[in-house]
Amino acid sequence: MEKIDKYQLISMTILFMIGSTPLYELGIGVKQDAWIVMVAGLVAGLLLLALYLYIQRNHAGMDFFQILNAHLGKLVGTVLSVCYVVYFAYESMRNTREFGDIINISFLPNTPLSLLMLVMVLLSGYAISKGVEVFFRVAEFMFPFTIFGYAALFCLIIGSNIIHLDRLLQVMEHGLLPILEQAIPEVISFPFGQIVVFLMFWSHLNEKRKMVRVSVYSYLFVGVLLLLFNVLNLAILDPSITSITTFPLLRSVRLIQIANFLERLDPVIILLIYIGIFVKMTAFYLGAVLGLAHLVRISRFKLTVVVGAAIYGMSFLAPNFIYHVWIGFAQNLKYHFPVFQICIPALLAAIIFCKSWNDKKKKRAKQPS
Repeated sequence: MEKIDKYQLISMTILFMIGSTPLYELGIGVKQDAWIVMVAGLVAGLLLLALYLYIQRNHAGMDFFQILNAHLGKLVGTVLSVCYVVYFAYESMRNTREFGDIINISFLPNTPLSLLMLVMVLLSGYAISKGVEVFFRVAEFMFPFTIFGYAALFCLIIGSNIIHLDRLLQVMEHGLLPILEQAIPEVISFPFGQIVVFLMFWSHLNEKRKMVRVSVYSYLFVGVLLLLFNVLNLAILDPSITSITTFPLLRSVRLIQIANFLERLDPVIILLIYIGIFVKMTAFYLGAVLGLAHLVRISRFKLTVVVGAAIYGMSFLAPNFIYHVWIGFAQNLKYHFPVFQICIPALLAAIIFCKSWNDKKKKRAKQPS
């Protein structure tokens, strides 16, 4: 089995969760309280992470598909495995289309969308063909540049004197209920619940005892980073403007101006977002390939081609970017993704707990009094 170390897991977790999330203002439905929605989603997502880690800790050397088959039987386990392969491929497709549309809208309006997405799929497919270990090393290499980029961006925003914290008032103007309605399940599902795919990777960690600590610390770091940019967008643009802007962070970055020299930093943020999207898209792509490998006896190269072709083909399902975003936020995050991120893992964790409790009970009964 290919092995990864804790530093590679830290890099992958952080880049994966960042993804394209900073581009959007999650929870903007409650205007200036959007940052509180992020806090609620962060806390709820931490509980979800604990659920995933509980499942993995009880099966250190097994991936998610093997765990499903071990506890739910071959028939149910296989059916759910097929469903998760489709889910991972669909998530990968969404990132592929997202990348193509962002580049198309922001920088290359005359470049065919099909070509942009094809380049993305080919790059991800090449990374996957080299295996889990190589992909995690790529993430480890890109990690310091990404963190430095976001840190520099934050410093430039501070230096530009464009932050107005009074725009965050009034706090909880309409009470707590609208905030919870925005956070559950939408903000939990995106981006926090997407870490369910790491159930395919944690078994490759060479220091299993550090899995929980590394994952939780990485999660909290990303949560604070995303919360910070959520607050910055509100304080820079005002909630009324943020709510009608497709990419609030891009608009915020365009306001940076230092000494009439440093401005128009759009390419920097797009590069940072591209790294995040590439990592997340490839992780889901790899999860689908690894899962399909459990179901059919075909070489990884052929599986990579088949899954890649499916991802590329599905990327054309949405007629435009607005529809693509609407499907994601209004349908997938509310009704579809929670099944794979919350319902099935919670059921699996309950079964594991019951079996473990029953085994301990039997052992105690066999001990002489």
